Amino acid sequence: EVPVTLIRLNRSKSAFTVLEAMTASVILGLVLGSVVAVASQCLRYLTDIRRTARSSQILQQEMETVRLLNWSQLGALTNAFTDPNDSSHMYTGKITQTAYDSYNGTTTVLKVTLTVTWTNQAHKVLTNSLMSLVSNGGLNKYIF
Repeated sequence: EVPVTLIRLNRSKSAFTVLEAMTASVILGLVLGSVVAVASQCLRYLTDIRRTARSSQILQQEMETVRLLNWSQLGALTNAFTDPNDSSHMYTGKITQTAYDSYNGTTTVLKVTLTVTWTNQAHKVLTNSLMSLVSNGGLNKYIF
């Protein structure tokens, strides 16, 4: 007959059961799946932020071009623009001009609005815009 102390020793040295190992594997799989999902969402969010920042750069660059135009060139602007550095043609730009102020029936100040549109990774169309006032003959002629 086997002494009781030896039976107790054998039971205390036992390993995990198959059920415990499977439960731990399922929990670990859920945790890793959650981490991967959060990391993926963060990368999409970061890409959207970068594209929004790039659209702001495109708008600022185009607005500087618009500000360098004289009044007649401003009237001859097309309604669309593109970024020469955008080789993938991701961004499309639109120019809108509206009369902001007039004197004796002649427009003296135009409101120029630039809008850039692009599609993010989730196929959602996003826009960014920039508005500026441009006066006939420059700011000094308008004020004085």
